[in-house]
Amino acid sequence: MITLKNYQVRVLDSLRDFFRRCSKYGRPEMVFQEVLLQNGSKMQRYLPVQMAGLAEGMPYVCLRVPTGGGKTLLACHAAGLAITDLLHTDRAVVLWLVPSNTILDQTADALRDPRHPYRRALELACGAVEVVTIEEALRLSRATVEGQTVVIVATIQSFRVEDTTGRKVYEQNGSFSEHLLNVPSNRVADLLPGADGKPKPSLVNMLRLRRPIVIVDEAHNARTKLSFSTLGDLLPSCIVEFTATPAREETPSNVLHRVSAAELKAEDMIKLPLRVITRHPSQRDQLLADAVTLRSNLERLAVDEGQKTGEYLRPIMLLQAERVDACEPLREKLVNEYGVSKDEVKISVGSLDDLKDIKDIAAQKCPVRFIITVQKLREGWDCPFAYVLCSLKETRSATAIEQIVGRILRLPAAQAKQNPDLNCAYAFSVSDSLPEVLNELREALESNGFTKDEAERIIIPVWQGTLPLGRHPESVRVEPAEIDTTVAEVQMRALAGKARIDTVRGEITVIVPLDKDETEKLASCVKTPEAKTKIKEMVNVVREKEKAFGGSGAPRQPSPYELQMDFIVPLLCVNEDGKLLEFESTFLLEHPWKLSAKDASLSTYYDPLARPTGKAGLVDVGDKGEVKTSAVEDGEVQDFVAIMQQQVLGLSPIEDWPLERLGSWLDSHIDHQDIPAGESAEFLRKVIRGLMAKYGIAETSILALDRYRLREEVELRIQLHRDNERKAAFKEFLLPGSMLAVSEEQAVNFKRISYAPSWLYEGNFQFKKHYFGAKPGELLEKKADGKLMEEFQCAQFLDNLPEIKFWVRNLTRKPGTFRLQTSKDWFYPDFICQLTDNRILAVEYKGKHLYDGTDAEEKRAVGAVWASRSAGRCVFVMPTDGNFDEVIKAVKH
Repeated sequence: MITLKNYQVRVLDSLRDFFRRCSKYGRPEMVFQEVLLQNGSKMQRYLPVQMAGLAEGMPYVCLRVPTGGGKTLLACHAAGLAITDLLHTDRAVVLWLVPSNTILDQTADALRDPRHPYRRALELACGAVEVVTIEEALRLSRATVEGQTVVIVATIQSFRVEDTTGRKVYEQNGSFSEHLLNVPSNRVADLLPGADGKPKPSLVNMLRLRRPIVIVDEAHNARTKLSFSTLGDLLPSCIVEFTATPAREETPSNVLHRVSAAELKAEDMIKLPLRVITRHPSQRDQLLADAVTLRSNLERLAVDEGQKTGEYLRPIMLLQAERVDACEPLREKLVNEYGVSKDEVKISVGSLDDLKDIKDIAAQKCPVRFIITVQKLREGWDCPFAYVLCSLKETRSATAIEQIVGRILRLPAAQAKQNPDLNCAYAFSVSDSLPEVLNELREALESNGFTKDEAERIIIPVWQGTLPLGRHPESVRVEPAEIDTTVAEVQMRALAGKARIDTVRGEITVIVPLDKDETEKLASCVKTPEAKTKIKEMVNVVREKEKAFGGSGAPRQPSPYELQMDFIVPLLCVNEDGKLLEFESTFLLEHPWKLSAKDASLSTYYDPLARPTGKAGLVDVGDKGEVKTSAVEDGEVQDFVAIMQQQVLGLSPIEDWPLERLGSWLDSHIDHQDIPAGESAEFLRKVIRGLMAKYGIAETSILALDRYRLREEVELRIQLHRDNERKAAFKEFLLPGSMLAVSEEQAVNFKRISYAPSWLYEGNFQFKKHYFGAKPGELLEKKADGKLMEEFQCAQFLDNLPEIKFWVRNLTRKPGTFRLQTSKDWFYPDFICQLTDNRILAVEYKGKHLYDGTDAEEKRAVGAVWASRSAGRCVFVMPTDGNFDEVIKAVKH
């Protein structure tokens, strides 16, 4: 079983919140905005799909995950969330759409294999599962569909009538006659009629009846009006897209959650940075020799890594030949001139595909170390062992380089290696223009789901003629004796951190673009003309890199992070017998409390017999617990989600639900790790008996028909009791004399964290003091009406204060950021500042309408305690309404 990474948990939390709120309020356009706001994401308008069969109220969202981010694993869990939190059922039909037949076979095989992590994730999320292809779906029995969740893996083309398989989807098929027996009267109009005017037994009608959950993998390949029209024929309950590159034009995607490159790197999912080495076309053979040598060196490092960790690695090089007819001669060249064994070199071009016979390229017995291609590798081919790309083509198509670059990004085993060179990817390219190559790679990375700003930080050009192992990528190495240590000491002070010299290793690193005078100062630190030339060429590489990514290439000051300055912020801790532990939620529930003794009555607004009805139909319960359906008058307000839930409920088989079964079901579907099973069981029995008495319900089976809404109501009641207990404990901790303490023994050092914003500031203001550079993470400049955001104005104010040495935009719910515990949740102050007197200032800006709320009151209280327990080392302020007097007072005190 694959344990979900932190960013994957955040993605699924966003989707769960969206589905639950859609279920509760029936307005996806409203809850979409709420989830974006909750996540601190950039606001965007929700656009319902305008297409026949796709109702305006149908939930439709996109999850943006770059290459290497685990989209398939997320999709497995997303299917389960749609079943339980949107459809409110135990099983459903899932239509899993992929872009090609090759990916179809690969996906279906993985989802069927009981040993594969995807299959186990699917079963964990959805329960019992049957996975079929579209051809197999044409023979589905009713018992199969009603007995477990059915996942149909298909391409969008399979549902187009001009396709042979597509015609079978719509054609009359006797296998589906049993599916249409006893169809609820209010559903007949949803089904396509046959020649006799009655619903035609067909796969498409089975799908229309079951309201399938649609998962779209690599959605950018399927987003056309024709595709949406095809999906409309199936009457889906929702559409969830997974893609690295969401659509922006014609039918823009509703991007609910974005995963950044920094988040993937922080979780060891991808190899970064991408180190780039170029040579002039006249030096093509030397470039190939450099690449072959580097791959060989990487393998030696991999062997050493394996001896230390037990992990098997075999770095593979992808070679892009100039033409198809150049592939075999290139293989012979590797064999004859570089001593490579022929079975280590495979060719993958068109009909000649040596890879198709290799079942497991990661197996220890597999000899492959080189793969030669021209345009792109076989679709669906994936191997994290691919470390090196060497392109011998002078002119490259954007799609070819994009696809091949995507192959070298995944990090083996999604686990950081002890040797940092095994955490990077390498690209060698024939070109007489470094900016041209950098631009190509930037576009390739953008096509793999990274932003331009991310690409700028990912791609590191390396000085021509050097191999980039074992050193900083933007540095040159000379003999230590070539460095004049006396001059270097003087010039390093003059350059003020813009360059670094390691006199022991002979390594000279350029941090930022230098002007002519600064370049001469740096070059004067070495004695020989050859060493001076190396330095000047490296300075040019750094300048050209910045220009290639839209910068001016002009000299600038390095950021505090580039200077590797400490930025230490002590945490609020609990002192337990002299041991400091971060103050977090478990301390709030360490005191004994009994859920079973609490009030088990639910909200007065909840009535298990008055479920939302929507407009199209009504589902009710008869005296014997049977499901009854009927039409509803046209005057009702339409609620797509409520209608859909009733339609799904109307197809549910009648089951016996004694009190013990319902209680057990609720217990297993509510997270309560902090509450003993006996306590929760007794509380749930009180809830069930109370509802039955209040509403005159004779059988728990009737109450079980509304078990999903009941679960949500019980969760809310348990959380209310939990919050009250935590608030009491929280207040105790805030009292003078409590065990809370502040010490640098437990602290965040921003120098050592992976700053992983989901997006960067995009405005025109030039921040000068932000710790990680001029573009803070997740900071909006303007509202939709064009007015400046108050948080942005606060950031501007801090940036201009002379008493502030540097500051950081503190990210919410990201690993390594600074946080304080409230009675309910973690609290992440908006800005953390290092003052010139070395004190730490935490700033939480609050809008005037929120300042007097309970949430703000708790944040002020815990911030004040953090400051008071720091012996004057820390300060906390909460400005509001554009008034920063409190900040001025704090920094001048």
